[in-house]
Amino acid sequence: MNHSITSKQLLIRRFERDDAEDFVSFMTDPESTRFLTFGEEQKSREGVKELLDVTIASYDSEAPLMAFAVEHQESRQFIGFCGLTPREEGTVEIMYAVMPNERGKRYATEIAATLAKYAVNQLGYRQVIAPVSPEHEVSKTVALKAGFRDHGISQNPGSSEIVHLFVFDGNS
Repeated sequence: MNHSITSKQLLIRRFERDDAEDFVSFMTDPESTRFLTFGEEQKSREGVKELLDVTIASYDSEAPLMAFAVEHQESRQFIGFCGLTPREEGTVEIMYAVMPNERGKRYATEIAATLAKYAVNQLGYRQVIAPVSPEHEVSKTVALKAGFRDHGISQNPGSSEIVHLFVFDGNS
């Protein structure tokens, strides 16, 4: 993605170096990362900075990471981040996270819906999957409100963990 994606209130864009402090703040908060699959080293201050550096450097490579910052269009305030990870043919996995002080404002739903539609309509993926921890009720609600269909409990296609799987194909 060489450009930004806009939704009603938000701007999904490439990470920038200026996002470091907000990203570090989120990633070093154990409550915020409880349901995310980042390793412990990536949740340390230095690990987060390295992750950000690798992500930004990848944008100009032949295999750019599809990890993006999210900001409010008007205030330009960092709201959170999201990303897509290609899985089997025609399928991409979505992730989304919102800063603690921005939760409850429906931003996660807006992020998930916007990025899922972009993946199907612009990038050509057949479906977008959202594997959610079975205990993460809020994220399950977000997926449903964003237009994903509930596929129940199953093994995560990207790992061996048991997840609650939601699928978006643009026809939901």
